[in-house]
Amino acid sequence: MSDDGDLPLALDAYEQLADSYAERAPTKPFNADLERPTTQGLLPDVSGMNVLDAGCGPGITTEHLLNEGAEVTGIDASKAMLSHSRERVPNADFLRCDFGKELPFESERFDLVYSSLAFDYVEDWKSLFSELARVLRADGVLVFSSGHPIADYFYFDPENYFETEVVSAVWAGFGDPVEVPTYRRPLAAILNPLLESGFRLDRIEESQPTETFREKDPETFARVSREPTFLSVRAVMTAN
Repeated sequence: MSDDGDLPLALDAYEQLADSYAERAPTKPFNADLERPTTQGLLPDVSGMNVLDAGCGPGITTEHLLNEGAEVTGIDASKAMLSHSRERVPNADFLRCDFGKELPFESERFDLVYSSLAFDYVEDWKSLFSELARVLRADGVLVFSSGHPIADYFYFDPENYFETEVVSAVWAGFGDPVEVPTYRRPLAAILNPLLESGFRLDRIEESQPTETFREKDPETFARVSREPTFLSVRAVMTAN
C-alpha cells in the first residue's frame, strides 16, 4: 500500500461506501443491469485462465469469473471492500494493493485482466497499462470499463474537454451520501495510452440497459437507452 500521504484517490470514499455497496451493487440497476452485462459480455471463455480482477471491490465479478472456471486473484486498495470480497468468494485469492502503482506480481503471470469501473481513479493510464502489459502473457486479454467520456463531459461540465482532471460527484444511491472523487478524461486519453503500451484494440461497447433495468426503473431506463453512460473495452496484448 501507499504511504498515508499518497493514498489512492477515492480510497476514503470507498471505505465509507463498502458495506452499503456490497449490499446493493449486486442488484442495483446501473451496476447489475447496465455496466456489468456490457463489460462481462466482452469476456472470452475464461475457463482455465489465470485472471486478475483489478479493483475487485466486494468481489462481485470475482465470483462470476470463478464460477466460469477461472483461477482468480482480486486486488483492491480498500480494506473494507476486501473484507466483503473474501466473505463473498472464500476460494479466490485477494490482495490489498494500489493497482495504480507497480503490481506485486511477476511478469507474464496472467492470461486476462478484468476491471470494472476502477481505472477512473488512476491518473496515469500510460503507467497503468504498461504495468498491466507486463503482467499479461503474450496474447493476453484486457477487459475494462470506465465512465463514458461524453457522459462525463456533460455531467461534470468542465471548462476544457481535452484536459484530464479530478472531478467529484455525490453518490446517494448506496445509502448515506458520499462524495466520490474521480478522474475525467477525453477519449484520446483513454485509447492512446492503451495502444502505446502494446495493446491492440479489439472491441468497444457503449453500455445498453437490459430488460431487467426497465422492470426496476422504467424512467431511468428510457434515459440510459438513449444516452451514453459507460464505455467497455477489450484489448489484446501484441507485445511484452
